[in-house]
Amino acid sequence: MTTISVSNAGVLINEVNKSTSSSLTQTVGSDVSNIAATTPSTIVSLNTEKPSDSVYTKSAMFSENRQAWANPIQDDISSIMARNSSRGRAEGLAAQWRGLGSALLGQFAATGASYRQTLVNYDASGMKASSTKELDEAALSRFSGTTAKVSLTVQTRSGKTVEISIAVDRGQTLGRNGLQVEVKASGSLTDTERQELGQLAQGFDKVLEGLGRPNQPKIDVSGLAAFDRSVLQSVDLSVRDPQEGQPLSSFNLHLGADRKTIAFKGLLGELNLEVDAAMPLEQSSAQLQQSSIAELLSKFDAAKERSHADERFVELFKDSFSQLHAVPGGVTAIAPAVAGAGSIQPLLSGLADFKASFSSEFERTGRFGSVVEMGKAYYELNQDTSLKQDTQSDQLTAIQTLSESLTANYMKSRGGVMLDTGAGNFDAYTVSDNTVITTTASAIEDRLNSAQRNTEQNLLQTMKKLVNFKVEEQRDTPLNHTYIENLIHP
Repeated sequence: MTTISVSNAGVLINEVNKSTSSSLTQTVGSDVSNIAATTPSTIVSLNTEKPSDSVYTKSAMFSENRQAWANPIQDDISSIMARNSSRGRAEGLAAQWRGLGSALLGQFAATGASYRQTLVNYDASGMKASSTKELDEAALSRFSGTTAKVSLTVQTRSGKTVEISIAVDRGQTLGRNGLQVEVKASGSLTDTERQELGQLAQGFDKVLEGLGRPNQPKIDVSGLAAFDRSVLQSVDLSVRDPQEGQPLSSFNLHLGADRKTIAFKGLLGELNLEVDAAMPLEQSSAQLQQSSIAELLSKFDAAKERSHADERFVELFKDSFSQLHAVPGGVTAIAPAVAGAGSIQPLLSGLADFKASFSSEFERTGRFGSVVEMGKAYYELNQDTSLKQDTQSDQLTAIQTLSESLTANYMKSRGGVMLDTGAGNFDAYTVSDNTVITTTASAIEDRLNSAQRNTEQNLLQTMKKLVNFKVEEQRDTPLNHTYIENLIHP
């Protein structure tokens, strides 16, 4: 007779209960007499007492899903982390981030204390360790460096910096995922500063909810941008997802006294926006600003139609452009209210100077789901304003230039059939457009003495019909014109 005594009986019993089915139990019961008659008996003794010197022990084998926590979990943030980590990948990063940003900002606003927590869900089956503590420590130490990470940095007017980070480990190892959060400050904040940080909580959640959508990201920075400029100096948000082929690869937002910027890169394309924090002249009317933005948005739509760029991405570009111009500036006008500014301002756009661009690769499918068109487009629109004050005559001159360019290349099948670039039978289109609009206005003692707008436009679309890679037909459609408009009417 052989006797085996094993410690950690609870684990073994659990394993037996998990792995033994009722049918197997019945089979063992029916055959036990035959086995006993032919085989030397073996007795397995399960106990929690220390084994004697005549028996052996081995590391416990754990076959269960476990949660490893870096710190005690008696707080709301840990509860949100546990809930979010259980959500499926199909729900996107938004589900992993949900509620964490506002919880971190809310807790810091209430307490002013730093906070850090890490959660790792992992499968312990097959892992060897002398204790569950060792297993958890090993899992926490392997929190993946290739995580999707959110970083929010807020700087106060007094010079203090608050940093909030959220990292999502979706697991390079099967059965593992996790979350890590942290909030810290460079120094002690005043009650007013902490209160203003708390006001950003819902806006923080809102921008993450949009960026983390599983199919098509959405940019909504309105809530995060609504902070008191007399209390907070700047807000910076950075998001990175290193996994290939994701709807969102990177996002950067800067809202400060120097400028306002948005940079986005994802599966649909890349966009970059930069808006000066100050107006070229004095603050313009809301009506003028709205009218100018509407006119510029119509230019984006025209570029989309002409280049065949992805409609979803152009809408993302338009939303970002409108929101960034709606964000309050951090400083006063470049030129303070001077004689002549009031008469010149209505002739300009009423917007702060900006740089805006997008690039996108796109494809379209036909009614049977096959690709019938594919290509890429690049678009850029910039506004620049210069001012000159003549000290002798007190004449104020403003020159505002709006530069627009579009390049696009796309291939399209004929008859709505599948696009077959390998056979060389398709129509190839090229678009190359450039437009420059320059507004020049001068005034003395708030009275215009000259104002005109020059427009120079050079548009070109080329279509080539390819048959077996040979150009059988080519059509060039140019549109070039220059004209001058007098802005002073009798």
